[in-house]
Amino acid sequence: MQEGHLKTLASIYGIATEYRNIRGERIQVPQKTLVALLRAMGVEDFSPEGLHEAIALARAKKSTFDFVIRVLRKRTERLRVPPSFVGGEARISNERGEVVFRSRVTSPVLSVLLPPECPWGYYNLTIASSNGELSSLLILSPVKAYLPPERIWGIHGALFALATERNQGIGDLRDLRDLQDLVVRAGGRFLGLLPLHLMPKDGPQGTSPYSASSRRLFDPIYLPLDEVLSLFPELSLSIPPDPNPSENLINYELIWREKDRFLRKVFQHFFEKRTETFAALWREFQNFLDREKDRVIWASLYQAIASEAGPDWRKWPVPFRERNEKALRDFFQAREQDVLYFAFLEWLMDRFLERITEKHRILCFDIPVGCAPSGIESWLCRERLVFNFTVGAPPDDFSPEGQNWGFHPFSPWKIRENHYADFIALLRDNMRFARFVRLDHIMGLKRLFWIPEGGKPSEGTYVQYPFRELLAILTLESTRHEVILLGEDLGTVPRFLRSALRRSSILSTRVFYFEREGSSPRHPQEYPPKSYATLNTHDMPPLLAFLEGKDVLLRKDLGIFTPEQAAVLLEDRKHFLEECLKKLQEWGFLQEDNSTPQALLFALCRFLAATPSRVVSVSLDDLLESTTQVNLPGTVEEYPNWRYRLPVRWEKLRERLTHLATIFSPKGGRTEYVQNL
Repeated sequence: MQEGHLKTLASIYGIATEYRNIRGERIQVPQKTLVALLRAMGVEDFSPEGLHEAIALARAKKSTFDFVIRVLRKRTERLRVPPSFVGGEARISNERGEVVFRSRVTSPVLSVLLPPECPWGYYNLTIASSNGELSSLLILSPVKAYLPPERIWGIHGALFALATERNQGIGDLRDLRDLQDLVVRAGGRFLGLLPLHLMPKDGPQGTSPYSASSRRLFDPIYLPLDEVLSLFPELSLSIPPDPNPSENLINYELIWREKDRFLRKVFQHFFEKRTETFAALWREFQNFLDREKDRVIWASLYQAIASEAGPDWRKWPVPFRERNEKALRDFFQAREQDVLYFAFLEWLMDRFLERITEKHRILCFDIPVGCAPSGIESWLCRERLVFNFTVGAPPDDFSPEGQNWGFHPFSPWKIRENHYADFIALLRDNMRFARFVRLDHIMGLKRLFWIPEGGKPSEGTYVQYPFRELLAILTLESTRHEVILLGEDLGTVPRFLRSALRRSSILSTRVFYFEREGSSPRHPQEYPPKSYATLNTHDMPPLLAFLEGKDVLLRKDLGIFTPEQAAVLLEDRKHFLEECLKKLQEWGFLQEDNSTPQALLFALCRFLAATPSRVVSVSLDDLLESTTQVNLPGTVEEYPNWRYRLPVRWEKLRERLTHLATIFSPKGGRTEYVQNL
């Protein structure tokens, strides 16, 4: 096998043959990884002759692909046309199929002039000639995403963690409404949430919200049973209590079993009385199905089949696994009520979210970078997924062994062939009720770290994605829905990416724990204006745990860090905290005679208020003085990730939010507003 030809072919397919780690060291990718990746791209013959032929075919394919999708930033553009189509007729139609432009192609460069009334959107260019017909998707998109000029502040947290007196062991949409009302009354206009997407529930430990069954559906485990029952007032049912009130860990399987039993009884009553008592409500449900059938009916079919055939579609009988049309139609006819039950759950989620957001639109929804291999989305998108690779991150100081996130990557070539239909639908479904959307691991728009199935992260490499086109879709959908975009750009990030995000008005994430120069925190004025600033994230310890080094000690106890590594990190933490106290006092955010944890928290809030960052947020865990980390990256069964409950004391939270409002007022963060806490 000729190494030079192998690397040439890999580069055409956007596969990195080497990369630099977080310390700037050059890492060579194993040859077996390159071969496995090229096989996944369709290359079969790795002899010298086979590689030579594959290179020629890949170049030809890439040249053809360049015409398939074009990004337009203005209504007047010059587009290159394959010479064989010169002499043909070009026409451009909008999303309604109306022709908005016609022209004869007289040269290999077509001058496009769209009417000024043409809005941002997707257009189809077709060129018909004696050599056939050629089509291209035109993405007419603004350079910048939606971003209003005002400064915004708020809080963020995990809805599932909210432990209140009225819920069934997991936070629900009633808790979300109450929390949103508190934030709004205090003057906040941002409420960030971990993903609320539909999750597998086939284990008591639950799974990561960043590995959803479908990122286009919301999880009915968040339904508030008391409010569901209020829709059917003549139904006499007892709302189940918290199945495990003394437990401080969420048992997803047990909680869903109780909620599912209750909701099935409600649906049975609704279905039986659909033409009498609930005729109007049934029409509303039917209208929802008509409007959302592509999203909801397929997912409901999946869930009904999974109830009988098991939760992993990869183990189903072949007709179901392959989505055989007759098999699915027969199943629906035989199990219509079972299928409609799952659609009913999604309708309720849709209904409650619409009512929560109709007056105040402050929610920030989080879109994970991937989906569960055994779930709905993988089943529906299997033709575009690469199943012999998973996605993760290379080894770094945060995770010395690297990270394997367990989900399969989408093929950059196949998503392009599909005109990004999955990505567009994903954005639209998540933007319906959101004012903000956070894009987890936004670097995935440019490149993802692919790991061979069963291999170690150190054996992986980066694969390139069509960044310019994905970015254009993002700014277009953001503008259409008036949604502010937040990019999670932490970790190993190419410098150009942050520049591109800034130009596109996508807010970069800046975390106080990471924003430092040596042992000293970065000055607040050094934070970029187009950024989202916070103290920490769900992958990091709350402030109280950070102050005590609990996260480092925990990793040492679990064997992630050696005692020597832990000692170095704890010493570094000590110096950083000393410098933080010194700088916060020097900058006027903290009084010298008051360095209690509570005083430090509000001093750091003043620090955030003094940044020029467009959006600033404080975690609910810090406001309610939690010492528990929601998620410990690099662990699965060793640590109860995503399961800790956070007792909510509404009055205390109200007081804390009122105080935040004084800090984040237009004059907040300045020396004269330092109070003796």
